[in-house]
Amino acid sequence: MSDTTDRRASLVDVAQAAGVSASTASRVLSRRGDYSPATRRAVLDAAARLGYDRDTTARGRRAQTDQRLVELVLGGLGGPWSHQVIVGAHERAFALGYDLVLTKERDDPLDDWPGRIAARRSSGVVFAIITPTRRQLDLIADFAVPSVVLDPRADTEPGVVTVGATNRQGGRDAAHHLVAQGYERFVFATSALRYRFGRAREQGFREELARLAPGAEVEVIDADWIGGVSRAGIDRLVALSADARLGVFAVNDAVAHTVVSAVLRSGRRVPDDIGVMGFDDDPRPPGGMPLTTVRQPIHEMAALAVDLVDRLGRGEPLADRQVELPTELVVRRSTSAA
Repeated sequence: MSDTTDRRASLVDVAQAAGVSASTASRVLSRRGDYSPATRRAVLDAAARLGYDRDTTARGRRAQTDQRLVELVLGGLGGPWSHQVIVGAHERAFALGYDLVLTKERDDPLDDWPGRIAARRSSGVVFAIITPTRRQLDLIADFAVPSVVLDPRADTEPGVVTVGATNRQGGRDAAHHLVAQGYERFVFATSALRYRFGRAREQGFREELARLAPGAEVEVIDADWIGGVSRAGIDRLVALSADARLGVFAVNDAVAHTVVSAVLRSGRRVPDDIGVMGFDDDPRPPGGMPLTTVRQPIHEMAALAVDLVDRLGRGEPLADRQVELPTELVVRRSTSAA
């Protein structure tokens, strides 16, 4: 038996006594995961033998069960997307009687924000545009804190509750619109960081073009998520539009605005020679051309994520653990002269 006479038993003590990993011990004690009866019995026996109490903090004080706090963990602050997420989450949290705490994910691997969340004994966590690791989710779950992932960058494990938008359908709508406007060649401008939502937008775009314009090729040019496009990429767009109308679908509005400005400086006409559309429906920059885009309901997505955290905290079963809110095509001058 581990020596726990001078301190309270920890999850690590239980795991060592049972001969399993800390994450396995956590999932068994929280009744999650599919483990053999022998593994479950070993963990439960070890917890009982050591007097392990999931509701007690590492310092031995009884943890409060609900501080009426919802944590919003963001990969970064600043920009229209983050602003809409913060406003949507805050408004819904306030309506439900919670305070909202902002926590920024840092690059430092030693940063212990999951531990700080557990220590605050928050009511729930919304992870916004990050994909938490299995270890982070296990630590949060060990303290019985419900969590929801908003717009995950990567595919999540089964059982994780997520909220996103219909990115694939948005890509289809973009292709349908550009074909209907008479564009003959097509480009998808995207980042080398192939996030889950960007891949879905490209997939939908290609699928609809294959249906509506069989044989039409989709060329890809590199961009970055904050709107950078190389000179070579712009030159390629200009060359492709030399003898055919070119339709460009950018992975987000920041990239689309950059493309519009560069194309106009090159002497090509928008939307006559090159039509450009984006994704998100971010606020337009002052003086910028009104941009055709696919609107994703970011404010509503953030509010729904807080709703789901509240429902999970109250023990309410969820019919769907991966929710997508519908996108909407918004047509403006960058693809339509009308």
